[in-house]
Amino acid sequence: MKLRFKTLWLVLAACALILLAAGCNDTLRQFITPVPSPTGDPGTLSHAIALSTNPAPSSVGSDMHIDISGDTSAGIVPVGPNPVFLGKNSSRVFIINSGSTTPTVVPPTVSVYTALLGFNATVSTVTLPTTGPDAVVTPVAGATSSSNDIFIANQGSDSVSVISGTVLAVTKTIHLVSGAKPVSIAGNAANNKIFVVNNGAGSVSEISTIDDTFIKDITVGVSPIWGVMSTDGLFVFVVNQGDGTVSVIDTSLESVIATIAVGASPNFAFYEPKLKRVYVSNTGANTVSVIQANITTTTPPAKLADIVVSGAPTSVTALSDGTKAYAALGNCASGTNHLNIITNLAGCTGNLVSVIDAVALREAKTITVGSGAISIDAASDASKVFVVNAHDSVTDASGTHTAGTISDIRTSTGLEIVRKTVPQQDPNCKISSTVSCPSQTPFMVRTFP
Repeated sequence: MKLRFKTLWLVLAACALILLAAGCNDTLRQFITPVPSPTGDPGTLSHAIALSTNPAPSSVGSDMHIDISGDTSAGIVPVGPNPVFLGKNSSRVFIINSGSTTPTVVPPTVSVYTALLGFNATVSTVTLPTTGPDAVVTPVAGATSSSNDIFIANQGSDSVSVISGTVLAVTKTIHLVSGAKPVSIAGNAANNKIFVVNNGAGSVSEISTIDDTFIKDITVGVSPIWGVMSTDGLFVFVVNQGDGTVSVIDTSLESVIATIAVGASPNFAFYEPKLKRVYVSNTGANTVSVIQANITTTTPPAKLADIVVSGAPTSVTALSDGTKAYAALGNCASGTNHLNIITNLAGCTGNLVSVIDAVALREAKTITVGSGAISIDAASDASKVFVVNAHDSVTDASGTHTAGTISDIRTSTGLEIVRKTVPQQDPNCKISSTVSCPSQTPFMVRTFP
């Protein structure tokens, strides 16, 4: 009898616990919030930024932003009149505007803004000096360094303007030797020096970014036109367009340690950090030269190959995973470079991108893009490359017209995802069946970060 009573008691207790748990569940259920599944593209925010100049008199140029992960427009940022160069640092982009003389005089300026704020960019405009001993003539290129300041190469005044990254104003002018004609600057956050490429003097000026002082001039090849620093800051590779060579500077020794023959009339170089290689576009030959840049005391820099491509390259880039390189085959005249690219655009009729197998060191295929393929850059995650087509053809309500475009190419398939038209010369122009709206002229693309 006692056993039966004990069993009954256990059953009743179990039922009570079940009812209590059910009641608690009803009480707690109202606090359970469903978590929605992810929507949209979860890719890291990054932009491709295309710089265009505006042929309309006294009109400003612009940057067009493309969201790399979503392949969507991410804003248009007006800059200054006659932009000539697009550079970047860890968080900002800067655009060098050469200014204008007609119908009104506008001095050269530098436009600076946070790179990933295409739609909501607040542009700071730094006016370069136009009078006195530090007057700037023909600013053409720039770079940043570990100081986060911006350094501007002034070809016509043989000087370098230093723009403080903190106050965004010119704080110093570094004067170079007369006739230096600086055209490019190599530097990055890994080194407290910059190296200024002097086209007129056949030299590179080494400058400390700690105190913005001149250190020394280093003799390189004939008519140097471009320089690029390795990501570790240890070496600088200088492209000598006049004699078809690349000078390799050891930044610690402050001297040239090798001179490497490449193709005819090289104009640009890209440093790829995964395999530690430098890719050089040769405008006077249908080749891209590849330099082994994994330099040690027992492994000197050396040319790995001159890769034959399907046209004359104007620009080259490589993927961050080291698997491929890409060359924009603009077929521009030999000797084309960042100084004369806008002047030479009419002759740049090429519409192919060369895909280079970085293992086999050969052209694997070509991708058809728009006419005037003159500038190219790769996304930092190696997913896409972006190509400027300076005078492509587009069709709208009024018919087919010449217009600049940007090709967005997926690297995994080699297919063009989308082709976007750059901004109009007149933003207020309304396209109709009888009205066409001329576009600005794109000439440079860079990805960020």
